[in-house]
Amino acid sequence: MRNKNRIFVLLFALLLMFVTVTGCASDNPQTAEQPTPTTEKSPEPEKTPEPEKTPVEEETEEREITDMAGRKVIVPTEIETVFSCNPISAIYLYMLVPDQLLGWNYELNDIEKSIILEKYHSLPSFGMGDSINYETVIAANPTIAFNVSAIRDGTVEDADELQKKLGIPVIVVDNKLDAAADVYRFMGELFGVETQAEKLALYAEDTFNDIANMDIPDDEKVTMYYGNGEDSLETAASGSSHTAIIEMVNAVNAAEMDLGDGSRVQISAEQLLAWDPDIIIVNGEPKSNMSGNAAAESIINNPNFATLKAVENGMVLGAPNAPFSWVDRPPGPNRIIGMRWLSKVIYPDYFDYDLDEEVREFFELFYHVELSDEQLQELYGNVLELAR
Repeated sequence: MRNKNRIFVLLFALLLMFVTVTGCASDNPQTAEQPTPTTEKSPEPEKTPEPEKTPVEEETEEREITDMAGRKVIVPTEIETVFSCNPISAIYLYMLVPDQLLGWNYELNDIEKSIILEKYHSLPSFGMGDSINYETVIAANPTIAFNVSAIRDGTVEDADELQKKLGIPVIVVDNKLDAAADVYRFMGELFGVETQAEKLALYAEDTFNDIANMDIPDDEKVTMYYGNGEDSLETAASGSSHTAIIEMVNAVNAAEMDLGDGSRVQISAEQLLAWDPDIIIVNGEPKSNMSGNAAAESIINNPNFATLKAVENGMVLGAPNAPFSWVDRPPGPNRIIGMRWLSKVIYPDYFDYDLDEEVREFFELFYHVELSDEQLQELYGNVLELAR
């Protein structure tokens, strides 16, 4: 009986413990059975299509420069094409940045095409002076205009007026021959081609310095007549840009008289006979493809000029004019090599440089061609032996 009571008490205690533990477990939120959450995905909102992006035109980077006329001009950093305001401007551009040249100012003749690279033969002609078609220029959309000009009263006003007419920056540089090195360096900065520009500038400077340092006694200086046109009776007096090369090579211009404003003028055959110069340099007529050599032969074979000192001494010479005259027409940087050539012809004892090498170097640097022996001989024409 006692054992049964023990068993009963033990079972009752176990039952009471079970109930207590179960109740405590139900009150514990961490251990109580939780319903499994069921989450339904909310429908994704419809995406609003993004509007197409309109290309934003990048602002053109610009910079301020001061041109050689002292004008402050705002130009784009990148210059793609350039309108040349005159033939000298076109020559400068072709020499340094040919791919920026928008076009020529006239149709190239056969003599010019013999040296100018073929890819530039077909560039359009925009005219020169009063014949420039400004509507066509504007339609071609050049980045800037480049104007090689005399720096004098009215230059700034003329450039500002042209800038308004074209609606693009107009850059003015000096047209004097002895300023050529400065022009190349200015162009180097303008177009971002400083290294190549410096090569051209140094060649020009070396040429000017070599010839300026000649010490020619006054009694050895030659008197020179420079003739233009088919009859070679068009000339210019001292001080004109057309005859600047004569003074620069230490010769004396036969046309010392006052011939007007510095432009070329027509003289008579009697006037040439009266001047009777030591040497005659003739340019021919580029407009009719008449070379300097052809013009020289015309004077030599003209009986009216038989008594001229230059004719008797064999010193009537045609100026080389490929691709442009080495003496004038146009009066641009094409004359730099003309200074080398003419100095060697008239004062051979005062120079020890190799003219052939100078010409080859000039044509490679400035005209982008390597001259063959045949081309070199054609350039010199009837002065080949005199120049050596």
